[in-house]
Amino acid sequence: MAKGGYDEALFEGLDQSVEEIIETELSHPRLTAHHKNYWVALSHDEIVGGLLAFPWNDYENDSHNPLVPEERYLIEEPFEDFEAPGNYHIAELSVYPEFARRGIGSVLLGLARELAIERSFTELSLMVFAENTGAVSLYKKHGYLVVDRRPVNPHPRAIYSGEVLQMTCQI
Repeated sequence: MAKGGYDEALFEGLDQSVEEIIETELSHPRLTAHHKNYWVALSHDEIVGGLLAFPWNDYENDSHNPLVPEERYLIEEPFEDFEAPGNYHIAELSVYPEFARRGIGSVLLGLARELAIERSFTELSLMVFAENTGAVSLYKKHGYLVVDRRPVNPHPRAIYSGEVLQMTCQI
C-alpha cells in the first residue's frame, strides 16, 4: 500500500506472486536487514497498518532482490536520489483505508519518533507521494517539512504520477 503500486511494477510476472516475494523479503534476514525493523499495528487481533523505520545509513547494506531484473529498478530512481544520512528514516507507513482517520497513523509516527530517540537520532525523514494528500497532511500536522521533491517515473501499475516528496522532522 505505502509504495503506491511500485512493488507490483517491480515484481509483476516473476515466478512468485508479489505477496510471496514481499513476505520472503520481510521474513528473510539475509535479503534485507532493514526489514527487521517492521512493526504491525493491530486492532482486536486484526492487522490495520504497519511501519518500517530504521537508520537511513542502513540503506548502505541493502541490496536488490536477486529475482528482479536490474532494469526494473529504474522505476525507483527518484527515491534513490534522496539522501538523509544520519536520520532515522520511515521507509513505509501504511494504514488500511477502512481504518484511516482513527489515529493509527499518528500512533505509528509516534512509535518511529520513540525509536529514533532511543537510538539518539535528532531528525526523522520519510518520502511520500505528493498526490497522497492525506499522508502529506498527517506528516505536516506532526511537524514534517518538505525539503526536496522529484518527479516519479510513471508506470501503468503505479497509483501516483506526480512527485515524490522528501520530508524531515526535528526531534
